[in-house]
Amino acid sequence: MPRRAVLSDEQRAALLALPDDETLLVQHWTLSRDDLAIIVRRRRPHNRLGFAIQLCALRYPGRFLRPGELIPDTPLAFVAEQLQVGPEVLADYATRGPTRYEQLDALRDAFGFMPLSRPLRTTLQEWLLPIALTTTSGARLARVMLDECRRRRIIVPGISSVERMVAQALLDAERHVAEHLTRGLDARQRRLLDALLLPHTGTNLSDLAWVRQSPGKPGRKTFAAIIERLTLLRAIGIDPDIAVGVHPERLRRLCQEGVRLTAQHVRTLQATRRRATLVATILETIV
Repeated sequence: MPRRAVLSDEQRAALLALPDDETLLVQHWTLSRDDLAIIVRRRRPHNRLGFAIQLCALRYPGRFLRPGELIPDTPLAFVAEQLQVGPEVLADYATRGPTRYEQLDALRDAFGFMPLSRPLRTTLQEWLLPIALTTTSGARLARVMLDECRRRRIIVPGISSVERMVAQALLDAERHVAEHLTRGLDARQRRLLDALLLPHTGTNLSDLAWVRQSPGKPGRKTFAAIIERLTLLRAIGIDPDIAVGVHPERLRRLCQEGVRLTAQHVRTLQATRRRATLVATILETIV
């Protein structure tokens, strides 16, 4: 899987943070009558409270509590009040080593939580692709993925696993779009696209850099330069309909890449990705 970072440190921390605002607590950490019936089977107050908080954490943000994790006062008080116990009793939770792990097994059995097994990971990765085709935001895709894990009662793995899956989905989407934009190109069009990265006649610039240059102040010469550049690009014969079905955000990202990268850098891209970037740049220029 790709190792590129798609989330900032702040985004990583926020995605799996315990809720501390009233709206989220009411929405996700309110215990039902059925929940309470299971929770009260724990004989001691601190085990009831620890069990309930772990249940809430599995529901939102969707993960296990870390051993020794400090529970913020607001969510702790919110759950303790529902159980009619003092928040301070949590200090005695799971003082006996096996208790915490026994409760985790009980939570999985009673509420249907599942670990992210390899088959589930594959299924979820496939589910992510259509969404990744509509966005280039790693943070947005991670939020959608975590929402789906919660809906399916899949226990969210560590944030590094989430980021790897999001990075893979974004990479798969990039490849899918690149193949979409280039699958209809014939040999002549591929050759002319690659030629855009060669020096333009009489200059030290590539054709791509020459086309991207500002034509200058309005006037006859400027108009002639614009026509010359458009003629060069239109001669490649890219049908604007080739982009039908590609999400505008995805196409815009490729266009930005075509503007940002030098011809030398574009040449280093894998062939399909390189030509897709050039196609997007041409469509942005001529349409």
